Amino acid sequence: DGDTARALGSAAVLGSGESERTAFSPLQRNSTSPVSSGSMRGIHADIAEVSDDEDSEDKQRRLFKAAELRRLHREQMAQNNNLSSEDIQIMRSGLSNAREYVTSSELRVLNGTFPDGLRGSLYLLGPGQLDIKYNVQRELEQATRVFTYGNIMDALPLLSKISFDPINKTIVHRSRLIAKQAAGRIHMEHGVNTKVPGALYLTDTNQTVLSKFIPKAQHHATPEGECCSQGIELFMPLQGSSQTIVCTNHVGALQNIDPADLRPRSTVDFKSVNSAFKGALSCPHMQYDSNTREHFTVLQDVGFRSTTYNVVCISETQPEGYVVASFAAQASVLHSFAITQDYIIVPVYPYDSPLGGMSYRWSDSLLETLSFEHSRPVMFYVISREYRRVQCVYQAPAFFALHQINAVQESATDSVAIDMVTYDDDTVLRRMQIKDLRKSNSAFPVPTGVVRRFQLNGITMEATKYVGSKGNLSLIPPAHSRIVRTERIELCCINPIVAARPYTFVYALGHSETLRGQPTQSSVGAMYNCIVKLNTNDSSVEPLIWSRTHCFPSEPVFVPRNDTEDDGYVLSVFFDSMRITSCLVVLDAQTFNEVLIAQLPAAIPLSFGHAKFAI
Repeated sequence: DGDTARALGSAAVLGSGESERTAFSPLQRNSTSPVSSGSMRGIHADIAEVSDDEDSEDKQRRLFKAAELRRLHREQMAQNNNLSSEDIQIMRSGLSNAREYVTSSELRVLNGTFPDGLRGSLYLLGPGQLDIKYNVQRELEQATRVFTYGNIMDALPLLSKISFDPINKTIVHRSRLIAKQAAGRIHMEHGVNTKVPGALYLTDTNQTVLSKFIPKAQHHATPEGECCSQGIELFMPLQGSSQTIVCTNHVGALQNIDPADLRPRSTVDFKSVNSAFKGALSCPHMQYDSNTREHFTVLQDVGFRSTTYNVVCISETQPEGYVVASFAAQASVLHSFAITQDYIIVPVYPYDSPLGGMSYRWSDSLLETLSFEHSRPVMFYVISREYRRVQCVYQAPAFFALHQINAVQESATDSVAIDMVTYDDDTVLRRMQIKDLRKSNSAFPVPTGVVRRFQLNGITMEATKYVGSKGNLSLIPPAHSRIVRTERIELCCINPIVAARPYTFVYALGHSETLRGQPTQSSVGAMYNCIVKLNTNDSSVEPLIWSRTHCFPSEPVFVPRNDTEDDGYVLSVFFDSMRITSCLVVLDAQTFNEVLIAQLPAAIPLSFGHAKFAI
């Protein structure tokens, strides 16, 4: 049916007598077809063989020919599958429904060779189902309508696994939609019937006010009944096993995934792990200490007058976990936090809720409940891991951040330096509305932030002052900050070897025109279109940038080769909006040269999602 073609970005129409094909397979055409399957193979060859060393005129001629063949192919695909121009536009935006490939298949290498010594698996988590059909019974007929999520952070997830075998020099892919039962509920209920307040970022649930009075089903009744789309934790002890992939969200759900076949085993919440783990809101990005093998996160127990933050820990030696420390503050949108050898640093951003906890408890979307307050400071709560208490608090002028880059503890000065990608406010979250991102020639690109370093000085000395401050802002010390790099980036990573240690290089996504100082083209689109490498210690070092025309990469992941900080590989999956498919790119982290490009069996939607690499 047409929905299948739209969902897969595929030329296949199942049930029409044709065999099932992958998203990049050419259509079977008669002799009058304007684009033959051989021509489409030629397109793939052209793309794979074009190099920077080729004569510019020949290169332009070949690229123009390939683009023209792609255009004819898309027109024929739309004609054969009865797709509208809007369907094609959605497919080209990279925000159409994904198809799962539950059985593994070897990827086809388009360019380059197998990366020397690369072994392990890349796990990617991002949106998989953005549109879900449901039926409406009319007087004389049934009508089909579509529920579409509002914010890309709310979409139901697709979990992908790409495995590298250095012995056989093969790359194998599989993927799975891990919230199919949640999709089934939307089909039956014609929208999202949330189980807890603030379960969405910014989505119209398509439900009436009366639905809030209907008794809810158990929050985590089925393995695939919850949308856990915002974070991945590798081999976290859960339900008696550490051989797990755990997917998380911002409302305290933990989805236990089999790392081999990606099959969801169960979904639980933090309170079922430990009854002391109280809080309906949770930080989706947990922090892992590889030395102590401890997993940390922060829960928010939102009350009518104030919010209690509970910092909790789960480890192999204590799988039942324990509460590290608690403190009271206003509710906030907390996406990540930082840890060092001795401290946990929780930033509380300045948010206001008009009716306090009452507004939160009646709202489905978190960003409708909380509004960013520019006149109040950000508070950094420094928690001692040894003494399990708040040591001191620092303040900084209002800003917002989604992701921390690194935190380094300096024993000589008794201080902590935290690097973050910062914004003036939370516009970055509000700009990720699917209907806007799907528009061609988007005039409102997803914002990027600047790398800012916050210095928390004299922690021990400030700890004694904190006891007597009693919340008096005039007695709370400032967190001194400076801009490390002026280039605007997001979704960053570092070599995991230098986590919580002094470091030099950060790898991230950005808008190539902005980074190169070029005027933004109207055809660029809204999402990030390049990968960039920055030197955080020397701003005079020019950034290294990887980009391809009409290609939009996902969060990069660094895989080290040896102990040298930038000796390794940078992995990312990018969406090609011209071919409507996705590819894996492997870059040499030192030079940013392409080592390999391999084609995935189908398009993976653009995302603000995350990835982890497991050896």
